[in-house]
Amino acid sequence: MADGTVIGVRRHGNPDGPRLLLSHGTGLAADLYYPYWSQLTDRFDVCIFDLRSHGWNSPSPSAGYNIPTLVNDSQAIAAAVSAAWGAKPSTGVFHSVSTVIALTHQHERPDFAGLVLFDPPLELSGDADRHLDEVCLRQAKRARRRRSHFDSRHELAELLAQAPAYSLMPPRTLALLSETTLRPAAGGGFELRCPAEQEAQLYEWYFGFAIQANYNLEGIDIPLKAIGADPTVRYSFLPGLDLETITKFDYDFLPHKTHFLQLEAPEECAELTVQFLEQHGLA
Repeated sequence: MADGTVIGVRRHGNPDGPRLLLSHGTGLAADLYYPYWSQLTDRFDVCIFDLRSHGWNSPSPSAGYNIPTLVNDSQAIAAAVSAAWGAKPSTGVFHSVSTVIALTHQHERPDFAGLVLFDPPLELSGDADRHLDEVCLRQAKRARRRRSHFDSRHELAELLAQAPAYSLMPPRTLALLSETTLRPAAGGGFELRCPAEQEAQLYEWYFGFAIQANYNLEGIDIPLKAIGADPTVRYSFLPGLDLETITKFDYDFLPHKTHFLQLEAPEECAELTVQFLEQHGLA
């Protein structure tokens, strides 16, 4: 990256197929989405990457850890993928905070032929803007209080199994979450791959960029797919959606699924992704 940080990109699937560039949500990892993206590898050239300080990437400094930095990273990654593996149309497939990054990236530099965005922060109406601000600040506080060290990976999976927000994830996915978000700690045991302070910083930046969704859509003239959580579910994360913004997307939501919908219903999410790509000649 521009500051010397190294971010790895891993290529899976069919190198001759249409290209998908995929990343993840705050505090998670691209490999955690394997139950979803592994269903796309027969047909697609799937290139996945972790955000800086996430997944397989080494921690980077907290100073300057913000969404503009991650947008710059995204643009550098898109250019590097084309340089390394050949230029061809790429569809971005992103979740949560990486949807904010992708929309800003595309607004500034049109690198994508299409975007599939899972539970993106579409602009909210009325009092919901204030509600989203409260949600983001609450998530930032929770991140800073989050336990960062565990005696074993299994210990984290057991704790998550008791948390309502993770209740729809199957046990094998919770085990994968532990595997992909923890790294061996120097003093023994395991620690979170993404430092809690950096996760909190992203939540604090999230609101400001989320409310710019309509602005970032100006001038973006590519197929857009939004696949949202059920807005009536308590743990759907986003408090509501503005109908005017939804009309700019090919929009679906999954009933009874939360913000973690790709992890809760990977088959349904993959099916909706392929349908959209086929519809727009991107498959």
